[in-house]
Amino acid sequence: MKPTIHSVWLVGLTGGLALLASPFLIRDFQWISSQEDSWQFVQFYGLFSGGLLVVFSWIFLTSQVKKNDLAGGISHQIFNKLPNCVWVFSLANRKVELSNEMADSIYALASRPDPFQSFQSLFFTSKIGAKVVDGEYHTFRNVVMIDKFYEPRYVDLFSIPFTSVPKRMVLVMAVDHSEVHRSLDKIRKLSDSLQQQNQQLKEFSFINSHTIRSHLTNILGLLQVEEQGISGDALAMLKDAAVRLDTEIHHMNELLMDKDLKTKEVEQKEQTIVFVDDDKVQHMINKRILLKVNEKLKLVFFENPYEALDWLEKNAADVVLLDINMPEMDGWYFLNLMEQKGIKREVKMLTSSLDPDDLEKSKGYKQVTGFLVKPLKDENIAEFLAN
Repeated sequence: MKPTIHSVWLVGLTGGLALLASPFLIRDFQWISSQEDSWQFVQFYGLFSGGLLVVFSWIFLTSQVKKNDLAGGISHQIFNKLPNCVWVFSLANRKVELSNEMADSIYALASRPDPFQSFQSLFFTSKIGAKVVDGEYHTFRNVVMIDKFYEPRYVDLFSIPFTSVPKRMVLVMAVDHSEVHRSLDKIRKLSDSLQQQNQQLKEFSFINSHTIRSHLTNILGLLQVEEQGISGDALAMLKDAAVRLDTEIHHMNELLMDKDLKTKEVEQKEQTIVFVDDDKVQHMINKRILLKVNEKLKLVFFENPYEALDWLEKNAADVVLLDINMPEMDGWYFLNLMEQKGIKREVKMLTSSLDPDDLEKSKGYKQVTGFLVKPLKDENIAEFLAN
């Protein structure tokens, strides 16, 4: 077994102290009389060699410690500057022991009351959050994590358990490829848009070459046949052909119009909307849907309702979207605290399913102007913002 720095130093120190003490032991056992010349030699040799060994042991220890400190400092700098997010968790204490700069800047776990629990809630799929810190080797590909801005990040995740005596630890690394994913998503949307436009052009070409041209040919033919005067039957046929031609032209115009029939047009005006919901995933989904409808919205998200109340006391908001069921307090207690603090804001209640009791209960709060069912949908959001 390879000796440690401290064991080598301890052997040297013990030997040095033994040499220092040896002359006095020899004298006490009366192996040599203190009056003899040899006593002077033994005393000098013991004190000199023992002191020398102690000094050399100390020099060896301090030099090795400095070398290790330097190596540790370099390792820590490399760890901090890694271009991926890295965390080290203690499994026994359920706490974050270390995290590098990138992990802190993107996910900010250190600022949360329970970083270990918060880490598990970063995942779109909750089972992955529990597995990655269970002390086993794991690799997860193309996992969705939610950053501190409630944006989805697409990562490959690796967990590596190890032991730092006496603690069992696990190192977790997230390799982020969100930019690649976004680029592929843009290419896919562009491809879908091109396919749709090609289909519209095909339909337009068919209308132009077949239906419009056939009706126009009928009209021109009737005019040539009835050069001396148009009879009643010819006039009726001419009118019918004109109506059909008009219908096809309207159809062609509809194909050329680029509009989304599912989404109501919303005025792009600045509004401040506050979300109070303990679910990170809902925040991420709602942010993407709302900004898709109106890019000028200012969205403020809170997982902790008490922090939301403090913010609302100091800041204006156009509407508060409030979850009914939260662990710290339910939405009704939140409304009571709003009234006590004199916070007057329009409130929409968020719920997974409309309960008649909740509808009845909401009538007791003047600030509540409606309900929105989770998950929010494009058309519901468009109507909500338009009103």
